[in-house]
Amino acid sequence: MRLLLFPGLLCCALLWGCGPATVASLVREQGAEQVAGRDVLQLVQGNTLYLHAFDEDVRLYFDPSGKVFGRGTGTEKDRGSWDVSDKDELCFRMNKWWYGDLRCFTVYHVGDRDKVRLATANGVLHYTAEQESGDSKGLAATGERKKKSLRRQVRDEQNGQSPDLAPDAPTRQAKPPALIEDRPHTDNTGKDTGVTIEYMARDCPGCKLAGADLGRTDLINAKLDGADLHGANLSMANLRRADLQKADLREAVLTYANLPGADLRGADLRGAKLKGANLIKADLTGAKLEGADLTEVLKDGAKGLK
Repeated sequence: MRLLLFPGLLCCALLWGCGPATVASLVREQGAEQVAGRDVLQLVQGNTLYLHAFDEDVRLYFDPSGKVFGRGTGTEKDRGSWDVSDKDELCFRMNKWWYGDLRCFTVYHVGDRDKVRLATANGVLHYTAEQESGDSKGLAATGERKKKSLRRQVRDEQNGQSPDLAPDAPTRQAKPPALIEDRPHTDNTGKDTGVTIEYMARDCPGCKLAGADLGRTDLINAKLDGADLHGANLSMANLRRADLQKADLREAVLTYANLPGADLRGADLRGAKLKGANLIKADLTGAKLEGADLTEVLKDGAKGLK
């Protein structure tokens, strides 16, 4: 009896009561409906989502400015950017959590309008989420006390105006951080050739790939140690944990490339464009970085960066 009971308990623990684990089963068994992009925006903007998964619980506050603030079950905190894509996906990228990857989920309503399910691109249900009105846990609070302006007070007194009633100076609306749009675009001409190069580049130590177009390619764990990638386009490529030891990356375009945990020891990155690249926990010990553009890079835990 105990042997029969254990699998059932395990199923319930993993699937929240043996509920549907995929979008198809959720739609079929519970009549779930995908939430349209504008409704996703209304659901999250200025509100908090409490996300539950089998191995994690996290709260995210989606500030109208395009910034997102998060807190895990402990005291750990992080921040990042969010947006809703033209495919009705809720997308966010945190500075530290999840290796700084851009994560996008389709949103499904089942019954209670304040509760939703978030699914990955391959249709797997990843999170159960509850909406909490506003910044319910003060996640966006910086703890810094706002200081009053003596200059404005003196000016108002000279103008015979009460400081308490002084109209605020016009504020400039903050530009939302670019997350989905304004990214380098890769030309899809020669698509078959591009697929062949991408496949080859996944296991190609010492290869001659100078000038190759590898933008937006999936090169997770790629073996490119000693490869010649001089002037190559690797913009927005996913190079998580890739081996790029002593690779020639001079003048390569790595804007917004995903390189968490990548091995770049001894790599030649002189003149490389790394704007917005994710270098969290990457190892750049001994790398040549003269003239490299490192603006807006994520470098928490990276080695070899001053």
